[in-house]
Amino acid sequence: GVSGAALAMDSSSNSDSNAGYKSPAANSAALGKVQAAIQAKDYAGAIALLNPMAEANPKDADVQNLLGFSNRMLGKYPEAFRYYDAALAIDPKHKGALEYEGEAYLETDQLPKAEANLATLKSACGAMGCEEIGMLADAIGHYKAKAKIN
Repeated sequence: GVSGAALAMDSSSNSDSNAGYKSPAANSAALGKVQAAIQAKDYAGAIALLNPMAEANPKDADVQNLLGFSNRMLGKYPEAFRYYDAALAIDPKHKGALEYEGEAYLETDQLPKAEANLATLKSACGAMGCEEIGMLADAIGHYKAKAKIN
């Protein structure tokens, strides 16, 4: 499931690669439409809105992450991983991309990679933690219970 909180943009990111980048105001209106499409489970519609945004600003990790998420929800895992990897190349500590890619790893039976994403999330979130840790940890727990893995 996708909570509204999970769709929040990771504005706390301040890695060097995009430190100077600010989403233009036009982008925030467009992102609102994207989030509405995702909440309505219109993932193809979200992708149609996101593609021109990604072309206009390929260094927007949030847009890359949402492209990954939307492709994943359509079962297009190769595309999803490509976009998650792009988001993480821009911002290696992007919490949303780390969580969503971890879930995609579980959905494609790649538990060790999901656990590696969880470890990276724990490092990225620091001592205070973040909700993405709990969400990915829960997903890993459910995966292990279903697969009967310790």
